[in-house]
Amino acid sequence: MTRHFLLCTLLVTAPAVAQTVNVNLVAAPGTATVAPGVTVNAWLYNGAMPGPALRVTQGQTLRVRFRNDLPEPTAIHWHGQPIQLGMDGVPDISRPPIAPGQEFVYELTDLVPGTYWFHPHAHGMQLDAGLASFLVVDPANPGTDPSYDVEQTIMLDEWTNPLGGGFTGHLLNGKSSAGQAPIVVQSGQRLRLRILNASAVTSYVLALDGHPMTVTHTDGNRVRPVTVQALPIGMGERYDVIVDCSNPGVWSLAAADITNRNATLVRGVIQYAGQNQPAPAPGYVPPNLATGSLLSYAQLAAFHPVAPITPAPNRTYTATLGMGMGPGGMVHTINGQSWPNVTPFQVTTGDQVQMTIANTGMPMMPEYHPMHIHGHFFRLMGTAGGTAQPPLKDTILIRPAGQAGSSVQVQMTMDNPGRWVFHCHNMEHLATGMMTLVEYGGDADGDGVASRIDYEPESATPVTTISGTAAAFAPGALGSVAVQWTAGQSVALFAGLAELSTPLAFPPYGTLILDPASASLFGTTTSNAGSLANVPYAIPSDPNLIGLRIGFQSVGLSALPGGFRLGTFQAMTIR
Repeated sequence: MTRHFLLCTLLVTAPAVAQTVNVNLVAAPGTATVAPGVTVNAWLYNGAMPGPALRVTQGQTLRVRFRNDLPEPTAIHWHGQPIQLGMDGVPDISRPPIAPGQEFVYELTDLVPGTYWFHPHAHGMQLDAGLASFLVVDPANPGTDPSYDVEQTIMLDEWTNPLGGGFTGHLLNGKSSAGQAPIVVQSGQRLRLRILNASAVTSYVLALDGHPMTVTHTDGNRVRPVTVQALPIGMGERYDVIVDCSNPGVWSLAAADITNRNATLVRGVIQYAGQNQPAPAPGYVPPNLATGSLLSYAQLAAFHPVAPITPAPNRTYTATLGMGMGPGGMVHTINGQSWPNVTPFQVTTGDQVQMTIANTGMPMMPEYHPMHIHGHFFRLMGTAGGTAQPPLKDTILIRPAGQAGSSVQVQMTMDNPGRWVFHCHNMEHLATGMMTLVEYGGDADGDGVASRIDYEPESATPVTTISGTAAAFAPGALGSVAVQWTAGQSVALFAGLAELSTPLAFPPYGTLILDPASASLFGTTTSNAGSLANVPYAIPSDPNLIGLRIGFQSVGLSALPGGFRLGTFQAMTIR
């Protein structure tokens, strides 16, 4: 195959990709001011903590060109969105990690309306260093959401100085209590709060002094309204609430640890226009924070139609959460196994799977486990929604063994082929092994690469990848560009310095991204028995090449209709 093959085959009219929101996002070291005169070292998205909130409308595609300027590999997980596996941002599951100095383009389609967020899913404690922000997807029909006049995102977190510094404490929207600017409302308005617990290790209770909150969404999904005095929120969970602003004053929006509601850890300020009294003291504990009625999962019911609870699931599993001793010390386990030495839950496309998630940890060491599923939603059983309107969630806070809520039953519709991680969102528990896989059988896209290993299990597309190691891109380095494709099939890799301004779709062949006018054949090879084709390279030992960016796109021969498929695009920068 040659450059002429690529040009001649694709010189047909193709529709441009429409309704796309383009965003540039960079992760890099920086500093953040968490209180007046108090600055900390942090890792930041686009230089801010929290990072920039990304907002699109249902039906739009979000294309995020992400560059990693951190000193270690990373990736971005789009928490809660049931997107295709290749965009899920779990290193070595959806793609290799993104090496320092390299980039990846996240193409997010079919986004579900609601409040979501993004953060690293790499090894270590990158989330602790400041890398998090909101992804808000507005519904295509605004009438499907409750009415409100003003809204505010609320991100709760704790700061432990992972990169060194002089401040330790809890943050609301990246600031301590001393750094809060008031959220100003008018009497009579309806205030929508989009609340996220981005903490690595703390589950909170949140309350607004002088006001009840009406819960309208959980983990992005609308529920029938439930009015509560205080809101428990585990790591990774989100709640949208409506506050009727009918009690003028200056009020504390206060958060406590779920294990001690009598101590405010951080607070924001809600100030009615024209009210000029001093802000509540940072340590003030509102009565509803200490003793107000808490939201219970049992109160929730889906607002919009959902798949019902079936009395005859195709598969039934138990996920028993515990602790044990491993070679290096204490480990956290699911069914007695600690990542990566786990036995995946096996499923088939179309299955209705029922799972009991039970915390059997040690009573003398009570632990909360916010259990998060990727690529799917849980349907909670035993709630006000009954079997017809079960609430949908992606993160469920499992309470300590022996307490109410220490065991929860859910069902899931298996409609997103691949291999998906299921884990505790307490980062310490995750780091010590509390993660496993939900693994689909079969080959959903018919490309000869099994869904359980396919980076793009629903798209018959050669997947172009580069190394997750920074040393592979230095002058003088030896490396290879890898293409995942059907075993035994020929693969041609093209390289160029330019991309098309608008990608061109050529069903069923794929999408052309590399500009054919700049493309040259880089190498050809054949996929091995493991469905990988490796095209080697040797970077000349010339420091003048530093900063040169090269784009790659592959073409794989195939027994599928048309005889070939265009691969994904991947850039590489010499560093």
